Amino acid sequence: MDLKPLLRPDLDTLEEYVPVKPLDVLAAEIGLPVDRLVKLDANENLYGPHPEVLRAIEGAAFHIYPDPGQDGLREAIAGWLGVEPSMVVAGTGADDLIDVLIRLVMPRSVVIPTPAFGMYRFLAKISRAEPVEVPRRPNFDLDVVAIRHAVHAGAGIVFLTSPNNPTGNPVNRAELEALCALETIVVVDEAYVEFGGETVIPLIARYPNLVVLRTFSKWAGLAGLRVGYAIAHPELAGHMLSLKQPYNVNVAADAGARAAIAHFAEIKETIASIVAERDRMAALCEGLGWLKPLPSQANFVLFQVEGRAAKDVAAGLRKAGVLVRYYDRPDLANYVRISAGRPEDTDRLIEALRAL
Repeated sequence: MDLKPLLRPDLDTLEEYVPVKPLDVLAAEIGLPVDRLVKLDANENLYGPHPEVLRAIEGAAFHIYPDPGQDGLREAIAGWLGVEPSMVVAGTGADDLIDVLIRLVMPRSVVIPTPAFGMYRFLAKISRAEPVEVPRRPNFDLDVVAIRHAVHAGAGIVFLTSPNNPTGNPVNRAELEALCALETIVVVDEAYVEFGGETVIPLIARYPNLVVLRTFSKWAGLAGLRVGYAIAHPELAGHMLSLKQPYNVNVAADAGARAAIAHFAEIKETIASIVAERDRMAALCEGLGWLKPLPSQANFVLFQVEGRAAKDVAAGLRKAGVLVRYYDRPDLANYVRISAGRPEDTDRLIEALRAL
């Protein structure tokens, strides 16, 4: 039987999202043991979760279905951020909520200022929305005029990241408000805001079309559990809750996220260590003379490679067991993105860069 007539006709044109490979797979490919790899390619928190968070996860009731209404988690998030629980929706990472929003709006097209997080484009195309990529300015600021034109042409969602991934720069508040005044849903992904950015959650009171996404993957070290959340106007949040999968946040993720909130004051010390290491790493790389760091408010730094090919730099580091992110695309033609790790990770990075 030929299956092609039974499937959606655009399958051949859908682009796959290329995720980072697991450590054991990479170790086998490179030919080094896992404990010799320095993982600076996925913006993870290499310190891992707080001990009390691990204890909470271990104590979760795995034999019982999760709370479909997410009541405990939503109340914990709301109390932490000073919003109403009716404004909170949790998901299997922020990616889950991006998908929910696209299915809620079912837009003809969505606006993505590039370079940007690849999941926006991937999920838009899965839902048959056209991704309208609006190139950022040479300094990676938004092109507000071009975004406005795309919205006037019918784009139903504008996806922004602040601080942006992979460039590390925040959204300008005045430009954001100008976009929120348009007839479209504006999504601000604050996955990295705990590392130095400023939240725009207070603007939701003035702009009910604004949605803010956050995650426990980065600051709380829970990337493997996949738990994120959205803050939105209660009406919009209510529609998101009705559209999401009933059990989209598992019990381990729920327990871990609530414990992370309870111990945020202690985890802030780890966040401060990551920020300090980000700045140390940027200065040491710049001191080599051929890596130019862009200012970053996230837990990573984007570097322009000068005098040599970024692709070769990433490949050379990989052979040494140091993993960084290289983007094979025109708007990031000679850049590498390096996550902030621990001091020993930075030391291995600099050693490998000097060897190159």
